[in-house]
Amino acid sequence: MNLTSAEKHSSRPEQRVQTQVLSRSVQVWIAESLAKGYTAGQIRTILINGNTPGELADREIAQAENSPYTYAARRCMVVARKRESLLKTLDFYHRMNSDYFRLKKETLPAYKTFIQNFLSINRAGLFSGGFDHWAARHWTPQSLLELVGAGTKIQVQAGRTGESAYEEKGEKLKRFIPFEELISAMLHGRGNDLYLTANNFFLDQSPFAALREQIDNIGDSYLNSEYLAKSVFLWMGPEGIVTGMHQDLNHILFCQIYGRKRFRLYPATQVPYMCNDRWIFSPVDPTQNIPEQHAEFRNAAAIDITVEPGDMLYIPAGWWHHVTGETASISISLTNLRGMPNHFIDYPPDYSSII
Repeated sequence: MNLTSAEKHSSRPEQRVQTQVLSRSVQVWIAESLAKGYTAGQIRTILINGNTPGELADREIAQAENSPYTYAARRCMVVARKRESLLKTLDFYHRMNSDYFRLKKETLPAYKTFIQNFLSINRAGLFSGGFDHWAARHWTPQSLLELVGAGTKIQVQAGRTGESAYEEKGEKLKRFIPFEELISAMLHGRGNDLYLTANNFFLDQSPFAALREQIDNIGDSYLNSEYLAKSVFLWMGPEGIVTGMHQDLNHILFCQIYGRKRFRLYPATQVPYMCNDRWIFSPVDPTQNIPEQHAEFRNAAAIDITVEPGDMLYIPAGWWHHVTGETASISISLTNLRGMPNHFIDYPPDYSSII
């Protein structure tokens, strides 16, 4: 239980209970839980199981229940839950389609057909033949070591295993290391500690422009003809690397160059089950047992697929995904689709960071 320092200034137990105050984050959780429809008894049980004194729990819950701000939050929550009900209903009927969880690999279609059969209906796709003509298609850790140079300093995320929210704390984890250190980790290591991710913007840096030139268009010009900054991303990491559960606000063409990655994909309509309360992230790890506080996630159902060298996975805007490196891997993701407003419409600001 998170308490303020007020408890330190009272001598008798009953005085300490009277002066104790739960932390702001716990108070926010209580109000949010009430707004979501949890009963006072359910909230009290969780607080007491977390070692909050019963009298303190009762007082804080009563204050939250009687607050006009909680009433306002409940009214807003009703509007949100109506929309969640619609998404759950659509997801229910989608699951009646036997093809809903099948992702059959097919030859990359013409761009017009891709828009018609995949993008416009928010349907994922797995394709072959999309980028076989790239020089980058033949990259390996060893060939990139020669192209980039062993001692060249590159930016990566390091120390990810020591940070539970490593996806959200990506800026904090940025480090510069010699390129050969990353290659050594890929060839001889395993784990989630060291990763060159999209947010390192490797291919946007002028020293690596020659590498970017080895990445061409897709199919019959899926991409904008002119290069757009922050639209072509490189991923490199060892076996066991993990990208935690999240959604992206744009369409992604994920091109697997080297090695294999396992994706667990969840259609955008399943957002009510994602326990999402911080921007684009979910706290759920679908590879582990789902704890009771994330019980809603048990209603979600994944498309489970492994991408191999030469595969291109289309991840529609809004789809949730969790990714694991089955081997050391090199991947490129693209977001500069031709003639496409590649973003959410009227996406709201994120207030979770102020709590």
